[in-house]
Amino acid sequence: MIACVTLSVNSLSALHNVGPEGYKILWGLTALLVPVIVYYLWRRVSWRRLFSASENPESDNGELSLSLFGEPEFRPIVLYVRMKNHSDRTIDIEAPVIVFKRWRSSRKFQVRKVNKMEIYPLLLDSGQTHELTVQLEPFYRKDAILKTATRVRVEVAEVNGNIRLKSRIVRLKWI
Repeated sequence: MIACVTLSVNSLSALHNVGPEGYKILWGLTALLVPVIVYYLWRRVSWRRLFSASENPESDNGELSLSLFGEPEFRPIVLYVRMKNHSDRTIDIEAPVIVFKRWRSSRKFQVRKVNKMEIYPLLLDSGQTHELTVQLEPFYRKDAILKTATRVRVEVAEVNGNIRLKSRIVRLKWI
């Protein structure tokens, strides 16, 4: 009887002892999860936008379109923002926000005045276009850290909050 108890205790301790075979479970889980993650990332990337960003540089929701261009195209010193109302109603637009980005950090500036005149909130009638020219040098003088920014975009919102648009990203520099 003592021999049976000793045998069962030894066999129970052998069940709880995990040797090099325990890593096979981790490799099996990894082999199951990697294809799922790759499939999710593949579906998430918008390949059409990635390769044809220059063909259609407008952000559009059917009522309002927003486009952003840099001049010159590489290391721009001037940005051109164009907003156009495509709806049959008048749209009241808040002041645009210019967003400078570097890696995960961003710095936002709201355009309050144009040529020392407050024009925002702006009423855009049906079919009307509003163009805004933004010089980047005053921003660089205001905050020297902006010279390290690599991307810039413009965000526009309607006063009552129905429409929120972000423009495409304009590259300021690569690194």
